[in-house]
Amino acid sequence: MSLRKHLAFLFVALVVIAMTAACSKKSQTPTEGFKAFYEAAKSKDAAALKKTIAKKLLAELEEQAKKAGKPFDEFLVDVDVPPAFPEVRNEKIDGDKATLEVKGASDNWRPTKLTKEDGVWKLDS
Repeated sequence: MSLRKHLAFLFVALVVIAMTAACSKKSQTPTEGFKAFYEAAKSKDAAALKKTIAKKLLAELEEQAKKAGKPFDEFLVDVDVPPAFPEVRNEKIDGDKATLEVKGASDNWRPTKLTKEDGVWKLDS
């Protein structure tokens, strides 16, 4: 095999490996999607938060920000987040919809909805 063919083969192999890694990263669980939301909210990173929230919910939040007269990014990061990732349980997946229960500050369990968009689980309520 010539050097040129060998390099072409290596390039194709690297592309396939990179694509496989990217696809496997998107096949997260709903709990991992919620954790991504939590981490972005904790770090007050509006751009990262937008990537963890479903489009429909983002539109609703944007409308709320307008009504409140606040810039959207400021409105989005203005949330109280517990210092540690909360307990979650009862993850249930039904196609591109999922629910899980998140333990609140007063030890009550709150159902949380997620939607799978573009292969990624995103907060939907």
